[in-house]
Amino acid sequence: MKKEIYILQVIAIVLVLTACDPEKMSTGTIGVGPTNPKLTVTSEDPHNPVFTASADHGYIFHWDMGNGQKIAPGSNTVTSYYPFAGTYTVDVTIYGDAAQSVSIDTAYVVSSTDLSVSERPVWKELTGGGAGRTWVYNTDPSTGLPDYCYQTTGDLVNYPDNWMPSASWGQCVRLTPDINGEMTFDLDGGVNYTYHQVAGDAGVKGTFILDVDNMTITIKDPYILDHNVDCTNSSVTSSGVYRIMKLTDDEMVLWQMQNEPTAAPGSGVGWGWSFKRK
Repeated sequence: MKKEIYILQVIAIVLVLTACDPEKMSTGTIGVGPTNPKLTVTSEDPHNPVFTASADHGYIFHWDMGNGQKIAPGSNTVTSYYPFAGTYTVDVTIYGDAAQSVSIDTAYVVSSTDLSVSERPVWKELTGGGAGRTWVYNTDPSTGLPDYCYQTTGDLVNYPDNWMPSASWGQCVRLTPDINGEMTFDLDGGVNYTYHQVAGDAGVKGTFILDVDNMTITIKDPYILDHNVDCTNSSVTSSGVYRIMKLTDDEMVLWQMQNEPTAAPGSGVGWGWSFKRK
């Protein structure tokens, strides 16, 4: 009997020790990360160079073109437009297995300005052919009507309807402090942007980045008219990045995502601003 009790005690101890052994997890093997990055450029047209990147074991390419344009993800070969003289740092990050990455950059030098830039579509309408174009709110400044700023869905499902002035929701009902303000874009010796809180004041000078391919504009110091009001997400608006929803010689509509949409139709929040040529 004592022998049987002893055997049972030994078995119990073995079971306890077995239960305390750490479980060995089976993990996958992380692949080899990208190495040996290369970045080359061909520039038969110096204002529209072609960049080609490669890396061993790399297959996803995120580009920063150095002129404000980002292509992410993109192919291993991309091009971008550099209308103005200057030195641009072009950077590409190449990703491989398990998000491992390697980066490489190069300095691209443009020796002279493309004199045709002012006549190119979008540039021409925005800047008045380079000489300068001034934009004001597309409204009666004494009343704020029709609506010059408007809320939309973030996924833009019903964007055209949101912009009907008679719509019953989404209006930003107030007169912004710069209701009599102006914005001027020109190409006089560079890429120039000037904000006027009131027409005729000294103005605040900045610059802008125009991405014609993606129809976006980035305002760099200071900001657009009505950039920081109670009915918008000021931290988002102050980023200065806007989608150009409409641009003619006489009208411009800028739009910005304020809250990202979900999978549900009509979700998220965006804001648009309507301007007209002065």
